[in-house]
This record gives sequence, structure tokens and C-alpha cells, in this order.
Amino acid sequence: MSNFSHSSRDNPLAGITLLVFSLFLFSLQDVVIKFFSDQYSVLQVVFIRGVIAGALMYMAACYYKTRNQLKPNRPWLAVLRGLCGFTSYTAYYLAVASLPLAEVVALVFTAPLFVTVMSAIILREEVGPRRWAAVAVGFVGILVMLGPSGHFDGLGVTLSLIAAVCYACQSILTRYLSTNDSPLSLAFSTTATFTLASGLLSIILAAGLISQTSTHPSLEFFMRDWAMPESIGLALMIFLGFNGAVAFFCMSKAYSVAPASTITPFEYTYMIWAVMFGFFLWGEIPRLTTAIGVSILIASSLYIWQRERFLARASKSITPDKPIQQPAC
Repeated sequence: MSNFSHSSRDNPLAGITLLVFSLFLFSLQDVVIKFFSDQYSVLQVVFIRGVIAGALMYMAACYYKTRNQLKPNRPWLAVLRGLCGFTSYTAYYLAVASLPLAEVVALVFTAPLFVTVMSAIILREEVGPRRWAAVAVGFVGILVMLGPSGHFDGLGVTLSLIAAVCYACQSILTRYLSTNDSPLSLAFSTTATFTLASGLLSIILAAGLISQTSTHPSLEFFMRDWAMPESIGLALMIFLGFNGAVAFFCMSKAYSVAPASTITPFEYTYMIWAVMFGFFLWGEIPRLTTAIGVSILIASSLYIWQRERFLARASKSITPDKPIQQPAC
């Protein structure tokens, strides 16, 4: 394997398998971080995970003689993408500290709706009435998930939606950067940004420049001082580094061996893992409104994906001799 960025894209089964496996690994990461949420600082966890994952990526690049792919072609945009990812994942981890895992995952899966909106506003992509209607239906699904009972923790919901918006921003930047940067470069620059940002914030907190007295689980998880982990805690933090490196590699590889249009719907298997782990480890049972809202959200997101796939096929069928009218939908 001499190049991380060039692979045959005609193996859907391998792509689906790699994607589902990577999502399973990410869900294991969620379990460990939720377990850590009342013991350690989220910044400590992100920092240690980033150091280990970054080192593994660097060693892999050296082994495959692809170190030249580590450096992004547009470093400032790559850093911005990394900061979006850092904000998204940190907000996600903080939300997990105060909300059931499945409900956080459900809210973060609103990201495809925000991607569609941002694609129209930022990338000037044409989004027609059908996809706008699907976006509106998706946001109805969010309202159903939140429900009228006020069951959801306000800060946890806010953090989940911040995670979704920032993930959407990261996705938009990925679309722009992927034309000139390899998956390895994007993954490595993101990991480096995670590590530097978490380290810098930890120094700011340790210096007392930011303080708070709230006992909210999410805020405590963010503000807590670093602590020397016990043997099992240290082992799990090291595991997170290896787990993250393998998961990022498998996900990048999945999209390099199979078309995104084929494997993207399988990202929703993440919900299955979240529900299973939440139920078996913490006895979390999703509410009826959550199940209905998630169903509406997934249906609207899959419709958006289907329309984009249709437009992509229509665009490829255009020839100089026989142009076709492509609808905005």
C-alpha cells in the first residue's frame, strides 16, 4: 500500500464493512468517554487520545512512505476544519455527560440538515424546493424529539446542536479541501488541532483565566482539573488513542474503496450501537417521542441523500452534444 489517497472505488461490500466497523469503534469511544465524564477532564481525555492517535498516524505514514501526504496544501483552512471538529466533538462529549447516549446521537444526526443549508448559503449549491421541504421536515423531527415535556436537559441539548452545526461546518470544509488534500492529511491535521486546542484550553483553565461554580455534569466535565489516572483509566485512555486512529483510518478507507453514494446511508448504524450500549450499560430506554423524531429525521436525511445522488447521476449524463435540463430539487 503505497498511497493512502488512491484506491479502487468499486468495492461496495468492503466499503460498507469498513464504515460500519469504524462507527462501532467510535461508539466504543463514546462509552469510554461517558464512563470518564465524572472522573476526568474532557480536555485531558482528548489530549491524550490525540497524542497517541497522531503518533500512530505518523508512524503509519513513515511505514508506508507517505509522510509527504501529512502536510495539508492549505494549512489555515485545514486548521479551521480541525477547530470545527474539535468544537463538535468536545461539545458532543460534554452532552454525553448529561444526556442519554442515544438522544445525543439522535440530535447530532441533524448535521446533514445543516450541511444542506450551508451548501446553499456558503458553497452556492442549488437546492430546490424538494430538498428544502426535506430539511423542514427534518427540523420537525427535532421538535418531536425534544417533545413538550421538557425532559431534555437544556444545556445538553444546546451542546448536542452545537456539535451538529460544527460537524456540518467541518463537512463543508472537507468537501472543499478534499479536492487537493489526501484523507491522511485531513485526518492528521485534525488530530493535531485537537491535541493543540485541548492542551491550550487546559493551560488557560489551570491558570484560572476561566472559572465557574456550576455543578452541571457537562460543565464539570469541561472544567475539572487533570488527574493522574489509575491503571484502568490510563489503559482506557491509551485504548482511545489506538481506537481513534483505527476508526479514522477505516472510515477514510471506506470512502476510498466505495462510492460515498453507496455507503453513506449505513452511517445510521451508529444509532443502533448508541441505543444498544445505552440500554445494556446504563439502562437507557429511548422515549417514544425520541424514536418518532429520529425516524422522521432519518427519513428526511435519506431523502436529501437520494435527491443528491439522483442529481449527481443526471449531471454525469450530460454530454456536449446532448445537454439535459437538470432540475433543482
